[in-house]
Amino acid sequence: MAPPKYLAQANRLIATLSEESRECFLERCKLVNLNQRAVLTQSGQLAEHAYFPLDSYVAVVLNMANLNDVQVDLTGNEGMVNVSLVLGVQVASLTSIVQGAGRAFRIHHSELQTLLDADSSLRDVLNLYMTLRMDQLARNMACASFHSVEQRLARWLLVVKDRAHSNELLLTQEVLSHMLGVRRESVTQAASALQKKELISYSRGDLMLLNQSGLESAACGCYEADLDIYERAMNSLAPVQKPGVI
Repeated sequence: MAPPKYLAQANRLIATLSEESRECFLERCKLVNLNQRAVLTQSGQLAEHAYFPLDSYVAVVLNMANLNDVQVDLTGNEGMVNVSLVLGVQVASLTSIVQGAGRAFRIHHSELQTLLDADSSLRDVLNLYMTLRMDQLARNMACASFHSVEQRLARWLLVVKDRAHSNELLLTQEVLSHMLGVRRESVTQAASALQKKELISYSRGDLMLLNQSGLESAACGCYEADLDIYERAMNSLAPVQKPGVI
């Protein structure tokens, strides 16, 4: 059975499609619940499905030999997980782990390829998203090289908040360490600095964002740049929509 049509609006990529394209997509996918810490793709292994989060969010991790893993991206309802399937590449290059439990559309790689071959509008949307992802990954590399841990922590907390749609976040020091690619001591110092400025409260993995505008000021410019690039890209897809969408 196809998922309820109203849920198609919950993922921003699928919401840009015409009514006809969305219906074809829903007919070939399944609504699934993603449990926290579930591994969706494993680096170097075959990936059977692509995921389009609705109210869940997924950490994309680079596995480093003899080093701690590093989180390179976080995907929520603005995107999709396992974008390499758009290119027909089934071997995952990155590991994807559910960081926030919730629902997602899941589609088998063969069904996705069938849709991409038949629907140029879907291919255009997902190709644009891949371009956005490459830009974001490049920005993340530059951010790690040139911005302070405190700036980067403020940025990533805002990113998580946008994916979780909540000011209350469950983030351990271990998760924050992987997110920033730094040692826990550095995370503690940066979190303490933000807490002293009354931008967050943090205790044993329970983190509350107290002042979003203050966090935006404390974050590096990468946060606003990512938002701006994404919104401009989504606006460019507006003509794809038709009156009377679901």
